[in-house]
Amino acid sequence: MPEESELARLLDKALRELGDAGRTERACQLAAQAYAALEKRDPALAERFTGTLHHLTCAPPDRPGRAAGLAAQEVDR
Repeated sequence: MPEESELARLLDKALRELGDAGRTERACQLAAQAYAALEKRDPALAERFTGTLHHLTCAPPDRPGRAAGLAAQEVDR
């Protein structure tokens, strides 16, 4: 696996864990920045972060932690 792909995999994992820990908004901001940085140079790799954004924003019903994290972020505003 090329070095850039490995770094993207690690960033993807970290962003998903950040979102799962209740910092969804920040994780989404960083995922969008990663997408923008890769979009023109490596569109296929950039698409990985589209999947990350979907993971962060589409909470399945069996994952209440993510929904609770979003609710906590709204209270903090």
